[in-house]
Amino acid sequence: MRLSRTLALVVGGFALTITAACGSQAGSPTTPTAPPASADGDDAAAQQFGPACGAVPKDGAGSFAGMAQDPVATAASNNPVLSTLVAAVKQAGLVDTLNSAKGITVFAPTNDAFAKIPKADLDKVLADKAKLTEILTYHVVGQPITPDDLATGSFETLAKATVTTSGSGQEFMVNDANVVCGNVKTANATVYLIDTVLMPAQQFGPACASVPMDGPGSFAGMAQDPVATAASNNPQLSTLVAAVKKAGLVDTLNGLKEATVFAPTNDAFAKIPKADLDKVLANKAMLTKILTYHVVPKALTPADLAAGNFQTVQKGMLTTSGSGQDFTVGTDAKVVCGNVQTANATVYLIDSVLMPPM
Repeated sequence: MRLSRTLALVVGGFALTITAACGSQAGSPTTPTAPPASADGDDAAAQQFGPACGAVPKDGAGSFAGMAQDPVATAASNNPVLSTLVAAVKQAGLVDTLNSAKGITVFAPTNDAFAKIPKADLDKVLADKAKLTEILTYHVVGQPITPDDLATGSFETLAKATVTTSGSGQEFMVNDANVVCGNVKTANATVYLIDTVLMPAQQFGPACASVPMDGPGSFAGMAQDPVATAASNNPQLSTLVAAVKKAGLVDTLNGLKEATVFAPTNDAFAKIPKADLDKVLANKAMLTKILTYHVVPKALTPADLAAGNFQTVQKGMLTTSGSGQDFTVGTDAKVVCGNVQTANATVYLIDSVLMPPM
């Protein structure tokens, strides 16, 4: 898990390159050249701000006006301080994705943030396309965000994780990063340079330690598969997987969009007397009711669990409580490995089977 966090930090360095478009290059005018007026004629709304903006050249493809003519990945390639980002975006296969997106926002760590990442860690992330893609897309929001929007915002990124923003005037934060050059326009994106690499919320809990570092059962591997398939690759969930197959719910779970699954571990099922468990497994209607009570049809972040009350697919209500990395689901089920991402769901492994109201 420590390695996973380090890798996340490494890749975040790439994101920095996106923002570095505002970064250091020859020429440091006192007043940066503003791009063309916005479509509605409001020049002030298009004005860049922040200390790192002073290093942007007055003219050429790397200037504010020049970057405004190109889509965001191309705009980055015109500035030598973004060469690492360009290499990372190419490595992740995201050039066309970023250039063809419409009205996106990119939060980009600066070169100073990138320089903090050890080369060995950077090389590991470059070789891990899934992790590289996760971190790069965590810095991209699929909608335009104005400085006013940053005052108190919460936005879902292309990585399907949330960033929060706060501030006023020309001082804003994205998670715990400061905006150092804001409101930079490219042909299809608004870019905010930030001084700290953003990291998606990491998995947490004692049971996470037994997850393999690589392969289909790793966190990166599970992120590539829909939830029932991902669970089948985790040995801690073999009893749950058998129950899901018995109930005929594999295709149902794999076909969900933006779901949350509270997944009882093998140890959780072991708390149930074998005779009782066998009875439930033999009763498809009851088994389906219990299993669907563990599924909420929307993505829940750890922050959502602090004091939540959610309707499940079974239509019963499920409460959650806690803080930090200590959460309870229902009356007494503890989250033992939280915030595990699959292709279509967020999974929280729990130490007890939840029983719906009868």
